[in-house]
Parts: sequence; C-alpha cells; structure tokens
Amino acid sequence: MDDEPVRLRPPGWVLAAVLAAIGLAGLVLLTQTVQNSDRFGRWHDTVLLVNTAGALLLFGLLLFNLLRLLRDRRENVPGSVLKLRLLGAFAAVAAAPVLVVFLLSVQFLHRGIETWADDRIALGLERSLELSRGALDAELRAALEHTQQVARELAGLAPGEMVEALPRLRREAGASEMSVFARNYRIVATSSDARPGVMPELPGEDVLLQLPRDGRYVAVEPAGGDRLRVRAAVLLRPGGDAAGDVMTLQALFPVSEQLGALAESVQKIYSRYGELVFLRDPLESSFTLALSVALLLALFAAFYGAFVFSRRLVAPVRALVAGTRAVAAGRLDMRLPVTSRDDIGALVESFNEMTAQLDAAGEQARRSAAEIERSRSQLATVLARLASGVVAVDGSGRLQIANEAAGAILGAGLSQQVGETLEEIGAKHPLLDQFFGGCLQRSRESPAGWREQMAIGAENAARRVLMCSAAPLPDEQGASPGFVLVFEDITATLQAQREAAWGEVARRLAHEIKNPLTPIQLSAERIRRRYLAGQPEADTELLDRATHTIVQQVEAMRDMVNAFSEYARAPEVSFAAMDLNGLVRELADLYHGPQQPELVLDLDAGLASIEADAVRLRQLLHNLIRNAAEALEGQAGGRIFISTRRLGEAAAAMVEIVVRDNGPGIDASLLGRVFDPYVTGKTRGTGLGLAIVRRLVEEHGGTVSAWNQTGGGASIRVTLPVSQRDRDAQPDSRPRRAGERR
Repeated sequence: MDDEPVRLRPPGWVLAAVLAAIGLAGLVLLTQTVQNSDRFGRWHDTVLLVNTAGALLLFGLLLFNLLRLLRDRRENVPGSVLKLRLLGAFAAVAAAPVLVVFLLSVQFLHRGIETWADDRIALGLERSLELSRGALDAELRAALEHTQQVARELAGLAPGEMVEALPRLRREAGASEMSVFARNYRIVATSSDARPGVMPELPGEDVLLQLPRDGRYVAVEPAGGDRLRVRAAVLLRPGGDAAGDVMTLQALFPVSEQLGALAESVQKIYSRYGELVFLRDPLESSFTLALSVALLLALFAAFYGAFVFSRRLVAPVRALVAGTRAVAAGRLDMRLPVTSRDDIGALVESFNEMTAQLDAAGEQARRSAAEIERSRSQLATVLARLASGVVAVDGSGRLQIANEAAGAILGAGLSQQVGETLEEIGAKHPLLDQFFGGCLQRSRESPAGWREQMAIGAENAARRVLMCSAAPLPDEQGASPGFVLVFEDITATLQAQREAAWGEVARRLAHEIKNPLTPIQLSAERIRRRYLAGQPEADTELLDRATHTIVQQVEAMRDMVNAFSEYARAPEVSFAAMDLNGLVRELADLYHGPQQPELVLDLDAGLASIEADAVRLRQLLHNLIRNAAEALEGQAGGRIFISTRRLGEAAAAMVEIVVRDNGPGIDASLLGRVFDPYVTGKTRGTGLGLAIVRRLVEEHGGTVSAWNQTGGGASIRVTLPVSQRDRDAQPDSRPRRAGERR
C-alpha cells in the first residue's frame, strides 16, 4: 500500500452496493417463493442459486479485504496492526449478537411451523369445511327439487304454453334464469332477471354428459367475483320418441353472498393449510436459508463496516507517518488535511504547524542560498569579464578560484585545475611553476600584501611582464593562510611606452643629426673640388681619401636619420583590398640577381585578399627580405623561403606570411627582444628594421613572431586579417598550393 491516507474508493462502494442489492433481492425472492406452493416448486432452485452466488461474492469481497490487510501486516505497513486489532474487535462485537439473534430466530421458526401443523387445527378446518359443504348441499337439493317441480308442471304443456308459464314458474321457484332447450340447443322458452333480449346461458359440457346418464344435473359454480350460483338441469317428457320430444330444463339459482363467501373462505384456508403441511420441511429449510442469508448480509455489513471504520480511524495515523517520511525526504511543504477535531486532529494540526515552521526556515535558507548564489554568479560574471587575471589560493597552497583571463594571460587552463595545489600545477606547466613560485615567495616575505612587476618566460624567448598585486585572504578564524592575486599583462603597455620613448629619441636624433649633415657634406665636397687638383700627389691621395670617407659616412648617417624618421613618423594608413601573393612576387623580382640569395616561393594559389596599405605592406615585406638577405651576406648557397597560406575560418580567418632563411639565425640572447628598437646583432645594423616591421604589422591588426629553426636559420611569421569580402565568401575546400623558385 502507498503512504497516502487510506479511504474506500468509489469502485469499492459500488461493488459493496451491488452485492448487497443481490443479497437483498435473493432474500425477497426467497420470501415470495415460500408463500406459494406453485412458485416454490418452480423457483426454489433458482432462488437458492442466486442467494448462494450472492453469499459467495460477499464472502469473496470480505476475503479479498482480509488478505490485503494481512499482506499489509506482513509488509509492516504503518497502521496495519492497529487496523487488524480494530477489525477483530469490531467483528467480535458485531458477530456475537447477530449469531444469538440468528439462533433464536431459527428456534422460533421451527416451533412456529410445528404449531401450524397441529392435528387440532387440521380437525377444526375439516369440520368447518364439512359444515360449509353441508350448507351448499342443502342449497343443491332445494334447487334440484324446484327444478324438478317446474319440469313436472311443464311436462304436459305445448311449447307455446311453456313460453307463457315459464316466467311465473321461475319466479315461484326463486331462480334467476330458466330455459327450455330442444335438441341442438334450440331455445324453446326462457325467462331471466336480466333485461329482455339477452340470450340465455347454454348448458355446459358437464351438463350434456351427465344429464342423459342420470336424468338430472346439479352443481355449484362461480357466478363472477366472489359470488356463487347453483346450476340444475332435468329432462322433460322422458321416454319420448326419437323425433325429438325430449327437452332439457336448465335453472340457475343464486347462492346467498354470505354463504358463498364463507364456503370459499373455508375452502381456501383448508387448501392453504394443506399446502403448508405438505411444504413443512421445505419451508423450514427455506426459512432457515433465508435467515442464513440475512445473517451473512448482517455479518457482511458488520465486517465491511469494521473495515471502513478501521481504515478511517487509522488513516490519520498513516497520514502522519507518510508526512513524517516526506519531511525526512525534504518535502517541507507537506500539509495534512484535518478531518476531525479530536486528539488525532490536534496532533495533525501540530504536525502542520511544525512543517510550516520548517518550510519557512527552509524558504529563508533557500533565499539566503539564492542570494549567495546570485552574489557568486555576479562575482563570477565580473571575474569572467575582467581583463586582469584573478587567482585565489588557500593556506595549503591549493587553487580555489581562477578566472578565464588568468588562464589566458598565463597560457594554461587554470579553471580546469581548481582544487589542485600550485606544486601540482607547476609540475605540468614549467612557466606557471616559475610564476607561482615567485608569488608564494613574495607572499611569505610580505604576508600583509605586496605589489610589483614580475617577468615570466625564458631570457632567450619572448618574455612577458605582469603587474601583480596580492592581498591576504583571511579565513573564518581571522588567520591569513591564503592570498588573492590580481595580475595583468603589461608587456604591451611597457612596449608601447618604450616605443614612444624610442620614437621621441629617434625624432630628436633625426632632428639633431640631420641639420649638420648637409653642411658637412657640402664642405667636404667643396674642399675636394678646390684643393684636390693643386696638391702634391701624396697630399692629393690623402685628401681624396679623407673627403671621400667624409661624404660616405655622411650618406650612412643620412640613411640612419631616415630610419629614425621612419620609426618616429605617425602612421598614415590607407587600407584597400589587395593581392598579397602578387606583392610577394613583385618584391621577389627586385631581389633577383647573381649577387642576391636564391628566393624560394611557396604561395597559396587560392589565398584570400587582405585589407592593407600597399605602400606600408611593401615596406614590411622589403624589410623582412632585406633583413634575411643581410643575414646571408658572405654565405655560399644562401636561400630565402617565403610562404603564404590561409588560417582559420569565417570571422577568425587570417593570412600567414613566413619568411625564413638558412643563415646563422638570431643570437639567443637577442631572440626575446629582436623587435625592440636598436636591438641588432649586425655590425652595420641600426636595430630599427624589425621594430618598424612590428609597428607596421600592428597597424594592420596582425601579429609577428620570430624563432630559430632546428636545422639553422631564422623564421619570422606575420599574420594579417582577411578582407571582409573574402571572409564572407568561405571556400568549399582548401585551395591548392603552388610553389616556384626565384
């Protein structure tokens, strides 16, 4: 059974009503059957079968409910023991008086039936019947005598005379009707109390059979309703010839209503008594069966009432058990219906008050949890939107919080490693080991908090500078076992500051150096023209070499000033869609010659167009090719490789340009600063070529990186965004590549 309050369901009521109706109908049929011998003989078996079937169905219903109750007891259903005890008590209280009444009723029934069959009653009824018969016999004799007297008087009369004399004779005899019939029921004369014109009643079949044999007929017969009459008939002119002289005189005499009613009543009573005597044993059995059916119905009502009452009485207890289990399962909104105002009802009300208080407390806890969750969600949203990295570490060095920006800055998915110790994370990522190790060391040195810049990355690689700020993270006891760390990548900011400073330096240097260059060059050329021809040969050679050196160095310094001016110049970019492969081929043609290194092109034949400034992009590629060519000076078999290809799809599509050579590569000590101004490993370099390259790339929204190849040589990789037109038109498949050598 479930834990819901038990109640008698509508199908149970319907079944009980149907079975009760069957039992009552069978009892009524049995009672009607025993009242008549004919019906008793015809209906006895059917009625017995109906009552037996009804009793069996009732017994089956009781057995089903009892078995279900026993099953609940075995399964320890709450309230089953109490229900079983109540059922036993109710059944005992109800069955005892019903059985006593049944036994007494059977005894009274048997004694009553024996009293009906007493011999004295039979003798009295027989004498009463004889008395009524004697009175009727007297009426019969008188009617026959009157009829014979009228027949004697009519015997000598002609038919016409009979018609005249018959009314008088009828009245004198006291008959209600007299008729004379010839053969074949031909009416000779008739007289009646009825109105004239009414046909007389013809002699019956009994009259026609008895009259020729006995010469007379007299009998009592019903006259309609509760009245009786006497029919008498005699022959006229007996012994007449065969020509048909024999006639029949029929007379109808009324019997007094009192005598008729008395005789009929005595006859019915005697017949009924005979039936009762004949059916005494079947009646005893039938009445006993009727009482048994009544007993079963009474017991059924008692037992079923006990079932219903016990269920309703135990239902609040079961409801309390179910409610307690529901509360234990977390359903604090559980409320039980109060069906009574007794002690159990008060207990249910107390339970409802308790659950209401628990529900209110739970609702308050849920609201608090929701508020905490909302605050946590807001904090998570803020942390997710912060460009700065945020990391929280507990006292055991275990990572508690890490936003997406922290993972992006440090280049590791920290959000997936929450719960791990910093040592475990550092074992997987050496860069993080360096960073977190420094942070832990600073937190131990300055437990109240600290703020400083930290550089991460190898000295010979691209290093990043992080601005870190740490604060203690107190726990509930007020200690400071952990810390929260906020950091941001300021590499680009520092780079921009350096570039701005170097740009200002370059601008001032260009201004200060450019001014005296022209007078120096003009003075050297003037000295050369004026004094070179008039000097001795030894002095002429010296003067020529000196002035030539001055002019040459001035030109070199002018190139340097131009580089300074280019680096310090404010960008003026004009973007337009252009073909990158075509620009690469055009520049490659400029470096085609016997004194130039071999150029090998590997260009993507289906490369998308890009949005770029053609002049500045030309300068970018020119700087990269010239930088590679200068690295290959004096090296036999020098080669420069230039490749292009498309990266990514849709909105993230980019174009990649890689320029690499097979020279000595970049000095490891300079690799991390190769794009900084005035950083160069060449004896005659200005250190501005790659710095200008990075500025041009950033102006176009791209990225640039450099590394040394394993087999020797340096590689510089530039990525630029695809034009919007080609970004919208995605290719169905990767385009083929075309290689060429220069």
